[in-house]
Amino acid sequence: MKKLIFPLVVLLVLLGAKAVIGQDFKDQNLKHLVVGKTTLSEATALLDAPPLRSSVGASGATGYTWQYIQSNASLWTGNVRSSSKQVILVFNTDGTFQRIFQMDGIQLSPEDLERLFSRPAAEHAHKQQNQGNLRAIAD
Repeated sequence: MKKLIFPLVVLLVLLGAKAVIGQDFKDQNLKHLVVGKTTLSEATALLDAPPLRSSVGASGATGYTWQYIQSNASLWTGNVRSSSKQVILVFNTDGTFQRIFQMDGIQLSPEDLERLFSRPAAEHAHKQQNQGNLRAIAD
């Protein structure tokens, strides 16, 4: 019996390989985010994974990135399957969710896409434009 285990393990290793970047997260829970209310800790609990990285913008808002990439390869058939998903969530300086900044490999309903991505982005751009106009008037 022991003589069969080692060749079986070697065969399984040769037949397939898997590579993963990041930690899988529950992207289906993005629809539960509430603009101006959800905190980072609540978002982390909803997505069931911590963000992979973060960066602070000029306004002081912070973008947090959740990313998961998985690749499976079969050395036997030569087939390679890959899948990836990523979302960047922006949080205001008060720590509340502002908007989805970027999203790849994730599907949201049109209503959720409008509520979490498009409308907040348009409002943010409008606010930035108004601040620029006020600075121009002050100069």
